[in-house]
Amino acid sequence: MTFVSMILAVLVISGLMMYRRNEQGPGQSAKPLGDDPSNLPAPTLDREFVAQHWREIGQMMSAGGAGLKSALIEADKLLDYVMQAKGFKGENMGDRLKQNGSQFSDLNGIWSAHKLRNRYAHEVHIDVVPREVETAVRQLGTGIKDLGVQL
Repeated sequence: MTFVSMILAVLVISGLMMYRRNEQGPGQSAKPLGDDPSNLPAPTLDREFVAQHWREIGQMMSAGGAGLKSALIEADKLLDYVMQAKGFKGENMGDRLKQNGSQFSDLNGIWSAHKLRNRYAHEVHIDVVPREVETAVRQLGTGIKDLGVQL
């Protein structure tokens, strides 16, 4: 009985693999689209969304430590959204910055802001320094403006 079950399982799995390969068409890999973000289409740039979200980030800035932290994270995400919408390629924001750094008037400032965002997002015990966060958010906003988007 076990041998028959094993043969049946192999046949079913083989059939599913053939079905999936035929469904994708010739020359396409079996890897799902989501595994490689560089294969995903860039989002369409919604300038009103960017402006509205930037206003919300400004409001977060006045909500104490947690608000400052959220504002930095959101400003970083907003710059990344604009970069993707402008067609910047790369697996993550760091890759996109490395490949397109010449687009920015203060690349070092944007890198500093992005690194600070990563610290706030990933480190458990980190004190929020308001002046540091305000500078970082301002640098990310300058990066968005460098890409031709008004805030």
